[in-house]
Amino acid sequence: MTTASIVPPPAPQYLSEVLELEQLDTNLFRSKVNQVNNNRSLFGGQILGQGLKAAALTVEPGRRPHSLHGYFLLAGMSDINVIYDVELTRDGGSFSTRRVVARQRAKPIFHMELSFHREEQGFEHQVPLDIDVPEPEELMSTRELATKFADRLPKSAQAIATQQAIIELKPVSPEDYFLRKAEKPRGLYWIKSTAPLPTACTRGSRTRKCRSPPASSAWCAATWERRVSCSPWTPNRAFARWCSSLRATAWARRWCRAR
Repeated sequence: MTTASIVPPPAPQYLSEVLELEQLDTNLFRSKVNQVNNNRSLFGGQILGQGLKAAALTVEPGRRPHSLHGYFLLAGMSDINVIYDVELTRDGGSFSTRRVVARQRAKPIFHMELSFHREEQGFEHQVPLDIDVPEPEELMSTRELATKFADRLPKSAQAIATQQAIIELKPVSPEDYFLRKAEKPRGLYWIKSTAPLPTACTRGSRTRKCRSPPASSAWCAATWERRVSCSPWTPNRAFARWCSSLRATAWARRWCRAR
């Protein structure tokens, strides 16, 4: 008996495509694309975002993601799809709770606990920025900056910065981002999808509410890296070990509108 060859899932062409899932059963979903990381494993933001989307599809539309707490167990393989099994833990008066297990070849590679909350009015506050942030049109993207700083970056870093991406990142302080000259562990960025978002993503859909994990995972590490002496732009053997995280935690405060 011969086993039919498995065709690897294609790479996403735009951000919202990452969150497109095939529903196999009431609480069982399968990924359609695979976003490969630099080390050829699956991008963690993909697994996080798809797990959130799978859980959101089992919750009534009026309830928004409130918090999530997940653990990466194994590196995801880029040659096969990911199966997301959602446990319908509880639906209360205000909150819904879900548990998601992501599997490949029957092995769990990630699990996550999530809560969803119906929209309510409450107290609001925010900490104002203490600096003026330029408009995105006034800044250069990481691809453009990689060319500008080419003489000060190793070839491997240039390859990472200039590779095809579904998210465009514009650091407010380019030298802090690339050359690690920041005095504070704070990063300010403008980010956007490199392709127009489908209309459904801009009008309160579940997909819109699940975009943040795959988008934010791409640049959050660049902030804490400023506290250490290594980064993807300045090769260090310890970097890969230090930047790897087994845990993912997020809270949703207020949803922004995509443009």
